[in-house]
Order: sequence, then C-alpha cells, then structure tokens
Amino acid sequence: MATIPRLRDRAGKLAATFSILLWMATICGAAHAQQDRTVKIRMVDSKTGQTITTSEFQVWMNRTLGTTWVKPNKDGIGEISLPPEASVIAVHAQDAGSWFYMNCDDVKGRDSGSGRWYPVLEILATGIAAPNRCNKRKAVANPGEFVFFVRPATFWEKMHE
Repeated sequence: MATIPRLRDRAGKLAATFSILLWMATICGAAHAQQDRTVKIRMVDSKTGQTITTSEFQVWMNRTLGTTWVKPNKDGIGEISLPPEASVIAVHAQDAGSWFYMNCDDVKGRDSGSGRWYPVLEILATGIAAPNRCNKRKAVANPGEFVFFVRPATFWEKMHE
C-alpha cells in the first residue's frame, strides 16, 4: 500500500511542474506582447473609402517625444515601432510635393495644429479608426492598426501653407 502515496507524490510533482511551465509561458508571452509595439497606419480618402498610397505619414508621440515620418508600402500601409514611453500618438499625412491632404478627425474646415491624440495601448489592443468629420464614411481597424480619413486640401489651404 506504500505505492499509493508514491503515486500521489509523483502526480503532485507533475502537476506543480506543469503549473510552473504554464506560468512561464504566460509571462513570456505577455512580455513579448509588451515589447512588440508596431502600429500599422492606413490613410483613407474620406469620400471614396480607398486607401491612399502616395503620401507619407507624420507621427507625433506624447506631444513631446518628437515626430517621425513613415513611408507607406505599395498597399498604402505604413508601419512604425513605437518606443515604450509613447502613450499617445497623433498622425497626419503630407506629401513632399505640391499636393497634400487635410485630416478629417478635427472639426471640418478648421486646422487645429496638433490634431487629435490617440492612446497607443488601445490601438495595439483593439485598433482605432479615427472619426471622419468630412463625410459619413466609416472604417474598421484591426488590433494594432490605426486608420484615419483625409480629404484633399483646398486651394486656399495650400496657399496658407
């Protein structure tokens, strides 16, 4: 009858080992998820809903961390790896040439300068599609994706710049 306590002891050790391995996998997975702070950015025409592939994105971080220019790929999706201290971002599109766009997440017809700020953790967890105040068209963002709407700048807006 001494074999039953030995079996219980072995089962207990096996369960403890399995529990430790499960916790280690969970912690390593969470640490990896925290380190991967890559955000995909997609700029969409406010009227047509089509992705615009010709313009760069300017990304501001935390109002004080500075700006970064992101060049989209041929599908119009730009990627940026954000530093751990970046908690909010603002994204604008500008073309280096003579034609540029105005963001539609601010009040229509008004340039507020810095624009709206979006939480990085929410972008990473669920994705954010910025509001489209230029049109009624909407978009869906996937986790890790930021989608924003733009419209072509008017003649007077171009002259003002």
